[in-house]
Amino acid sequence: MNEIIIGIIILVILAAVILSGRKRRLDEAESDVADHRAEEESLAKESVMSDRQVEQLRGDLIRSIEERFADRPEDQERLKEIINDWADLKIQSFHERRSWVRRPDQTQPESE
Repeated sequence: MNEIIIGIIILVILAAVILSGRKRRLDEAESDVADHRAEEESLAKESVMSDRQVEQLRGDLIRSIEERFADRPEDQERLKEIINDWADLKIQSFHERRSWVRRPDQTQPESE
């Protein structure tokens, strides 16, 4: 009789250990899925522009600044510098993304 009780206790303990391990793995999987969804959503919201589109927008913005700030050359230069920096970063980001796609054997560069 004692052996049966000890056997039942051992089975209950084993079942508890197996179920708790399964629950932990399930929680980790759900967390991974949530992280993946969040990353996909952030990439979907990100404005991806080709280098041609960025160059065209840069030209449009600079022409607009030259027209609107013709009487304020200091502001014009500061705004042009900001636009050029933004455009350079956008183009660099576009090229890094494309280079990763072409060479998937290399690790993906860290996100901005």
